[in-house]
Amino acid sequence: MPAPTFLCIGAQKGGTTWLARAVQQHPEVGTGKKKELHFFNHQDAFAKGLDWYEAQFRSNPRHRAVGEFTPNYWWTTGTPTTFNDLGSADRVADAYPDLRLIVCLRDPVDRAVSAYFHHMKAGRYPPSVSLLEATKAWPDIREFGCYGTQLDAWLNRFPLESFLFLVYEEEIRPDAAKAETLRRVFEHIGVDPSFTPKDTALRRNEQGSHFDIRLKHASTLAQHLMKRLPERARAWSHWDIKVSDADRQALAAEYVPEVARLEQLLERTMPWSS
Repeated sequence: MPAPTFLCIGAQKGGTTWLARAVQQHPEVGTGKKKELHFFNHQDAFAKGLDWYEAQFRSNPRHRAVGEFTPNYWWTTGTPTTFNDLGSADRVADAYPDLRLIVCLRDPVDRAVSAYFHHMKAGRYPPSVSLLEATKAWPDIREFGCYGTQLDAWLNRFPLESFLFLVYEEEIRPDAAKAETLRRVFEHIGVDPSFTPKDTALRRNEQGSHFDIRLKHASTLAQHLMKRLPERARAWSHWDIKVSDADRQALAAEYVPEVARLEQLLERTMPWSS
């Protein structure tokens, strides 16, 4: 069974799905049987042991790199919850201290807003719950964006040269940057950097329309009436779910020292720093 040689550890809503789709096409790369194995952040999976984990990877003699993409690993320190075990950095380092690591980063406020809608679409709270209210029950919305705090925890166990950092706004979203980004990724994990994946257009995870989200949370009677609406009525701005400027600004203020610490560690100015 192959041991992993690299992990993409996050962050959520930072382009990891796009990256996984591209990397898994490389003939020298073996990936997990599913994109996110959640081995190091789910106790029930971790309890199955490393032999079980390594059995989850596709492998053949051509593979020079083996790895998976679980963005929840990035959230290694913060508020304990029942849905994510903290401490991934320690568990990863104890098991595989020589891994190559990939981190995708995005404007932390935009990332939090995307996560807010992700939880809403999943039915965890209705549109009446504000962004800041949602962070109280679902601290991942805020804490994934605490980039300085999370990176400090990972650097306690891995040297900086183990990491490749990709900034969504500069290296993943722009079409002109994708080829060079993938070349750097392939070089980082030790496979032929000249390979060109097919279909590298950025396909975002489907959030669902705001109408569909409201429909999910509506009463039975309201759902009955809403389902009878024509398509043009479903596109009305009336259904838009707003995130207040005040909530965005409050999060942005919280993230100022986190972004500053990230920039200090990476010696790089982020496109979304204040």
